[in-house]
Amino acid sequence: MNTSATKLTSKIFAFSHLLSIFNTTNSCVTARKLISYSDYQPLHVIDGAGLYQTTLINDNQAYLQMIDLSKIQIDQLVGEVANIGFDQGKYYHGEGNYYSLFFKMKLFSEITKEYKQLYKNQIFSIINCAFFEQYKPSTQLSFPIKVNGKIITAGNSPYGLISKPKHEFYSQVCLKALVWDKKHVYITDYEPVSGAPLNQTNVQNAIVTYQYSDHPAKVLAHNQVNRYHVIGILNRDGVNCDELLLILTVKGATLDAAAE
Repeated sequence: MNTSATKLTSKIFAFSHLLSIFNTTNSCVTARKLISYSDYQPLHVIDGAGLYQTTLINDNQAYLQMIDLSKIQIDQLVGEVANIGFDQGKYYHGEGNYYSLFFKMKLFSEITKEYKQLYKNQIFSIINCAFFEQYKPSTQLSFPIKVNGKIITAGNSPYGLISKPKHEFYSQVCLKALVWDKKHVYITDYEPVSGAPLNQTNVQNAIVTYQYSDHPAKVLAHNQVNRYHVIGILNRDGVNCDELLLILTVKGATLDAAAE
């Protein structure tokens, strides 16, 4: 981060980590302690973005990024393609009808160095944002991603809305899509058979994943304490489309606590 920068870029990575999309209308959280905006202390604030910190009830830290899409550019970055994965895609236009590429894993330090050389001091933040299926040098991603108008993978997760998921819970799960352009961001239901909304030409950038309450870490692993990103959106003026992207990172919390 650089406090002298005036036009900064927020990076959202399309590889190798956990992300859960949530919206508050579907939250099943039992409130224990509601954290207000005043509980967040600013760490770095510029025109269009801010990083804030608060302490959770277990003394772990939570970090909140607020990104104004009308002022901040978001890029999706992936590793090089190692294998095509022909007809292995499961979540775009039906099972087996699209590719599920294998992307090479890259160290976070490598990515940081490359993009600091490219953008110099204009980078606000870099995060890992899409989770992977195999712990190998190259891996398929779980769900579809659209980058600059192109579907780059149809995903390959066994825990989703497919004919024979690894757990029966996922035979009825509703996946979510985070969609954004140069001014707005929104979260909507994702339809694997049609590919909507990723199949729409006006949708240029999008990632697909679970609502937080459907994430395997909650459903299958008993809502264990871990490190998570949860993402939400906020309509700042109450009139136009949603324009603020909220990214919360917790070091040691359950998904329920992170969403709360």
